[in-house]
Amino acid sequence: MPQEPQLQLTERSAGVVHKLLVVAVVMMVLVIAALRPAFGFESAGQLTTVFRVAAVGDDRDAWWRANFPRAIVVWALAEGSALAGTVFWVVTGDFVILAVVTGVSLALMVLSRPAALGGR
Repeated sequence: MPQEPQLQLTERSAGVVHKLLVVAVVMMVLVIAALRPAFGFESAGQLTTVFRVAAVGDDRDAWWRANFPRAIVVWALAEGSALAGTVFWVVTGDFVILAVVTGVSLALMVLSRPAALGGR
């Protein structure tokens, strides 16, 4: 019976996924910002989201094999909160929501980039 190939989760693959998610956040905000005037929403409330990540490890590739799924979850949460902040901004017209939530989300993605987490 043939074995299924093993997915090699390394710092390099983490870097590629991370960069794609950062680009997705930036593109999402730019596209929705360009389309926002067509939605015609009025200003309302505020939203703030903060995430933290702490990680320790020895061998970088071993660390990534053990923690890659957790990193993906953190990055996805950051991307999701950026999307939520963008949607709330579209609905409410409150630029503070976009600036705070998307800013915090992008800051989290910078702080949790592969080089910062990588088991160093």
